[in-house]
Amino acid sequence: MVLRRKRVSEQNQPKLLMEVFVQLLRFCSLLPAIVAASGALAADADNGKRLAETRCVTCHIVAPSERRVVTDAPPFEAIARKFASNPDTLAFSIIDPHPRMNVTLTRREAQDLAAYINTLAK
Repeated sequence: MVLRRKRVSEQNQPKLLMEVFVQLLRFCSLLPAIVAASGALAADADNGKRLAETRCVTCHIVAPSERRVVTDAPPFEAIARKFASNPDTLAFSIIDPHPRMNVTLTRREAQDLAAYINTLAK
């Protein structure tokens, strides 16, 4: 019986290899689409800058060249330094902001804004 099982597994080996090859070929054919989609889904720092200039500027210093005498909210450069080691966390922090932040953003807008803030890290 042991010999018979060995023969069966030897007979199935080419079929198994063919199945693995077909699956690998399918994956490789989808790889360009996956790469293209990830680029399309990447956060847009330029849109984040526009959002910052229109919705965040009332409380935050959103550009390095801006200066204010009094501000309670941290400048975006300081936020960028704080989240420099884990920039993905910044987008989640923007979606679930502190109570004084009266701005509602979509997930995409939060990702774009986080991408812009991350460009300010030094």
